[in-house]
Amino acid sequence: MSGISENEDLYAVVMAGGKGERFWPAGRLSCPKQLLALTGEKTMLEETVLRLFPLIRPDHVLVITNRLYLDQVRNLLPIPAENVIGEPEGRDTAPCVALATALVRRRNPQGIMILLPADHLIRPARALQETLAAAAGEAKKGFLVTLGIPPSFPSTGYGYLRLGETVAPGFHRVLEFREKPDRATAERFLKAGTYRWNSGMFLWRTDVISEEFHRYAPDLAEKLEHWAAGGDFTEDFASCRKISIDYALMEKSDRVISGDAPFEWNDIGSWSSLRSVLPCDENGNAVKGNARFLESAGNVVFSDDDTLIGVIGLDGIAVVKSGNGILVSPLADEQKVRQLLQTVEKEYR
Repeated sequence: MSGISENEDLYAVVMAGGKGERFWPAGRLSCPKQLLALTGEKTMLEETVLRLFPLIRPDHVLVITNRLYLDQVRNLLPIPAENVIGEPEGRDTAPCVALATALVRRRNPQGIMILLPADHLIRPARALQETLAAAAGEAKKGFLVTLGIPPSFPSTGYGYLRLGETVAPGFHRVLEFREKPDRATAERFLKAGTYRWNSGMFLWRTDVISEEFHRYAPDLAEKLEHWAAGGDFTEDFASCRKISIDYALMEKSDRVISGDAPFEWNDIGSWSSLRSVLPCDENGNAVKGNARFLESAGNVVFSDDDTLIGVIGLDGIAVVKSGNGILVSPLADEQKVRQLLQTVEKEYR
């Protein structure tokens, strides 16, 4: 790993523009998921950046966030303030990647870019760094590298990668991107052993990803080249079409390979996901904060202060207390949090 860590061409770009609506009331417009301390004392964004050191130099880490959070993020992270960039408007991941590529190319035309979401749990950091170092070596050859998570259960909440031939130890060609499957399909993927969860973590040379933009998304390639030449992205970023990097490029490219990720990974996509990463009592109740249970099992209790929360005779419930908001919901219905939030926003706008 030491050889890669000394590579002046290696950069990391952290995408931190999400709103975190699924984590209301802790997650709000003023404090999205990436700025929450869900699994420890530090925010998800802090943990994401800190686990990159010493593989990546602090001045080689860029964070792209919503302009609403610029000051918060700059005060939070041990990287140069100018490395935190505010998107004028959220346009999904493909325009974000085009902007990131342009900014890295301004600094280093030979740059190798690591692209990471800001709000995933990964343990241990050393295993991630070793995986990224190996993947950077493959990216240097001209591949678009994604990290695939070996599935541990038939998840219907993740996209999948179908793997083909081995191109290097631990790396396989990606034959197909598959959308979130139904239960029967997910069980088939798990049994086949040739599928991986799509982690949303990527590595590539900036010249290679630029070529793929020209091949498959020429409208975004035009913006990329303009920004790389010094153009002001604040003037025209909002006019980019809204599309993910998977749809725009990755599903079309013939250069994509996947590297297996030998570490604990969780995208922390909902309150129920905390049950797998927080300490649980003998009845499977996960707690961050101060709670007591009686005849209750499989619950998640989260509080951002010392409020004592008592739970009696309930199973599979989320109880969340944050600021002036409290959420009580069956974990099975937590996908309706956004629906509830729409009602709340209308009444308390």
